[in-house]
Amino acid sequence: MTEDVINQKMARLMRLLAERLDGYAAGDDLAFETLGEAIEEEDFAPDDLQAAVWMLRRIVEPGFAAASPGTPAGKHAQRVLSAEERATLTPAAWGCLLELQRRGSLTAGQVERVLDLCAESGVRPVDPELARELATRVALLDDRASAGEIANGDIDVIH
Repeated sequence: MTEDVINQKMARLMRLLAERLDGYAAGDDLAFETLGEAIEEEDFAPDDLQAAVWMLRRIVEPGFAAASPGTPAGKHAQRVLSAEERATLTPAAWGCLLELQRRGSLTAGQVERVLDLCAESGVRPVDPELARELATRVALLDDRASAGEIANGDIDVIH
């Protein structure tokens, strides 16, 4: 798809959103009722919707920068697990770690440390309870020796 076609598609999507917002502001309480259907009729993909969200956020949050190749990930960027990491963690455990990071309980570096500990634990797949336990160790102790690691690289896992 050429850049011009992409820009035209985004303009159509933004126009649709603006029309619905305009209608709601004018007193049409049902303006958003058929928005999903209109999006499907126009054949907008999830990526198109995500791009629209990024566009709107950039307008209202000047510090928000959508990650693009060659630019550092912004505050709102989410890390994508590798295939090995996906085999190591359950989706619920990954969601638990993301929520802890979102709340500010873990930094991005601490999440990486928890992922390392999960991989080293030997437990497959790591459930949310174990992920939370390891995250607690990392958050409270925040160093390799005291986070449960011993000389041979194994960690003490409570069973």
